Amino acid sequence: MSGVRTEWIWIRHAPVQGQESRYFGQLDVAPEPVDPALAAAIARRLPGVAVWLSSPLTRARVTAMALKPGADPIPVSDFNEQNYGLWQGRSYNDVYTANRTLDWAWPAEIVPPEGESFVDVATRVYAGVRRLTEHYAGHTLVSIGHANTIRAAIALALEIDLATALRIDIAPLSVTKLGCRMVDGEVQWSVGCINHEV
Repeated sequence: MSGVRTEWIWIRHAPVQGQESRYFGQLDVAPEPVDPALAAAIARRLPGVAVWLSSPLTRARVTAMALKPGADPIPVSDFNEQNYGLWQGRSYNDVYTANRTLDWAWPAEIVPPEGESFVDVATRVYAGVRRLTEHYAGHTLVSIGHANTIRAAIALALEIDLATALRIDIAPLSVTKLGCRMVDGEVQWSVGCINHEV
């Protein structure tokens, strides 16, 4: 419907436990507890009425419940974090040292063994965002996701290449706001903020 605006509020999950400088990807690692004062500060910036979504992973769902007690976010598999395959659980340094022949200048296209590339992630995120934007047209969606999920959503909104999107910092518990409107049959995206930390 022309002129209808759909708001996306993306929040990265809380920091995870024991995975510093590692590819944890789709490992279902636990998040650190969210400080109640910080959770309350973030919650105050969120609309009272919204459709809550999340990645199926525990760290996203637990973060949603910390921000909105009693929340039962709709799990969206398209918004799962990147699958790093056999690299999951390994440190960045170990993976780089063992794979020096890969073209690290173009990380978006690197496919970890038994995993997926960031291009693959973006393809499914784009599909999920488009499908849900159409389904929930005119609503506000609060989606608890992952760094690469949110980078892909930003790339879609700004029409930037994925190599550039990977250079965007997405901090734990940061907020990114994107808006989508249909104007004369064309999708128009706008960006309210990226990586805003309360």
